[in-house]
Amino acid sequence: MNPLDIGYIAAAAWIAAALTGLVAGRTKPGLLACCALSGVGGAAAVAGGGWSLVYGDTRVVTPGGAAGTIVGGPLELQMTSLAGVFVALLGVVVVAIALYAPRYHEPGRGTAVYLAAYNLALLACLAVLAAGGMVTFLVAWETMSLTCYLLILRRVRRDDVARGAFWFLALSEIGFLLVVAAFVILASKTHATELDAMAARAHLVPGGWRAVAYLLALIGFGFKAGLVPLHVWLPEAHPVAPADGSAFLSGLVVKLGIYGIALFAFRLVPAGGAWPGLVTMGIGAMTAAIGILYALRERDIKRFLAYSTIENAGIIVTAFGAAMIFHAYRQPALAALLLLAGLYHVANHGCYKTLLFLEAGVVEHATGTRDMDRLGGLVHRLPRSAVIAFVGTLGIAALPPLNGFVSEWLIFQALFQGFRTGSHLIAILIVLAAATLGLTGGLAIYAFVRGFGIPYLGMPRTRQAAAARETGQPIAGPALLAVVCVALAAGAPVMLTALSRATRTVTGVTLGPLLLPGKLTVIPAHTNFSAFSPTYLTVFLVAACAIPLLIFLAGRPRAGSVSVPVWDGGIVSFKPRMQYSAMTFSAPTRVTFDGLYRPSVSVRRASDDDPAGRSGPVHYEVQVTPVFERYLYRPVIRAVEWLADAIRPLQSGDVNLYLFYVFAMILLAYFLGAV
Repeated sequence: MNPLDIGYIAAAAWIAAALTGLVAGRTKPGLLACCALSGVGGAAAVAGGGWSLVYGDTRVVTPGGAAGTIVGGPLELQMTSLAGVFVALLGVVVVAIALYAPRYHEPGRGTAVYLAAYNLALLACLAVLAAGGMVTFLVAWETMSLTCYLLILRRVRRDDVARGAFWFLALSEIGFLLVVAAFVILASKTHATELDAMAARAHLVPGGWRAVAYLLALIGFGFKAGLVPLHVWLPEAHPVAPADGSAFLSGLVVKLGIYGIALFAFRLVPAGGAWPGLVTMGIGAMTAAIGILYALRERDIKRFLAYSTIENAGIIVTAFGAAMIFHAYRQPALAALLLLAGLYHVANHGCYKTLLFLEAGVVEHATGTRDMDRLGGLVHRLPRSAVIAFVGTLGIAALPPLNGFVSEWLIFQALFQGFRTGSHLIAILIVLAAATLGLTGGLAIYAFVRGFGIPYLGMPRTRQAAAARETGQPIAGPALLAVVCVALAAGAPVMLTALSRATRTVTGVTLGPLLLPGKLTVIPAHTNFSAFSPTYLTVFLVAACAIPLLIFLAGRPRAGSVSVPVWDGGIVSFKPRMQYSAMTFSAPTRVTFDGLYRPSVSVRRASDDDPAGRSGPVHYEVQVTPVFERYLYRPVIRAVEWLADAIRPLQSGDVNLYLFYVFAMILLAYFLGAV
């Protein structure tokens, strides 16, 4: 049995789950049956994706022979090692959501439609990753976008939902047109629509057309991946989708954009020269920095996590861009290492970001709000959820020994070897990208200290936070992801071995023996640079925390304890409003980067004659319009609205006039053909 056969099992399970959800999703047993079938499909996807890393690329097959066609061409399927990483991630995300959804959703008509759309979206995502031909890929890509649009529209009566769904669909369609153009260029120059044939004939594509095709693909897939300035749909769509829908969008759908970039960069049109890699690396570094800077100003947990997704997409794309540069400068080992590290970060981010979005749903479900400044003290009211969220926070902040640290360490170690290119300018640019990611990493720690500390620690700021209870909250799905995050860290050598086989299939470089010369030690491509062991580091840090605890428990006095007052500086009683808020915690960053944020600040006092606020409360309101929305998208929207108003008279409602338009266009076409 090859990986594609296992993929058929996953597809069949998701089709059955979609039908079950649509027919029986209004009842609790139907909801449970739908989630169970979806989870079975997820488990099959994990097995198929993992097996493809070992098995390698399968041959292209057309199910049903000549009759197996879809709109515009044949249905061609293939499972590759590159796609296997994403298929396995898809399976992990789906299994976690299948455990989470029964306690998150209430049976009903809306839930039935949502579950059907969700499972069809899973099928479309699998088809994207298993596509062996251009037509199959494009049809699956568009189907995935449309079904994800339906997921965002779960609560369709809210205005913000319509806005978020519109942003997602509009930008997805623009990106889709660019991706179609990139594929059409390759198909016309290689005279093939099968992806393997395109890759084999890539040398037939002239350099200029190859560059155009890659840039079109980078921008087109960049819309889905959330690259700056194409990222604006993420903070609009993620907050309004259900928690499991947001988790799916961030944990997997964004990764499909990254998969598309990798597909073109490393398989279909490996660009000649270093400049495509420099462009990719520069866009990635800018995306990472801007994503985390905007995350720091957000109080809404899901908007905060959406901007963090943008940051992590930037880190991955930076690694891919640097890999292209090293390939151009004949450093195949470092190129393969950066591809491997980028794929490792894809898996890591997919797991801990899915976990954090699911936990955001738990917080909202328990308290009725996602505003950090209306939370607090949840560690005492949602203790198990707090521990799970803490694991995800350590992972996404790239703190040892969790999995985010391992992949980011590998990316940094490879970037710091830019001197091996032999070009001083290129080396400086690579180090600048590494420095940008270093700034991003520091800000990410700062951001997630805020993102975890404000909601979970301290005292409850509202009655809703004080009344939160963990009874009935979904725990199993996020807990599974927490276990996976720990396994990806402690079991890093196993993961690196599997990923090195995938990179060997893509690049032809056998990185495994060089990367893992011993059983547990990791070396970043060159033995004379650095080395470390994620497994030993995990054991050491756990022991370092456990030994003092054991000494304390063994030597603590047996006598009764005495409680005495603690010096409190004269404060009679602590109150929740004395705590740091999310906005005050991030104030230093907001002041430092005021030129980027350009906030609009309004102050209201009880009396204009009392600037210190002694006669009553002082209310501060800060509104930040993202710079790209202000200076890029708003002018475009105004231009489109102006054009629509200008051509509105053409839509008169007169059928005779419309026939005249058709006649005029036919005459114009004949005239142009004659010329």
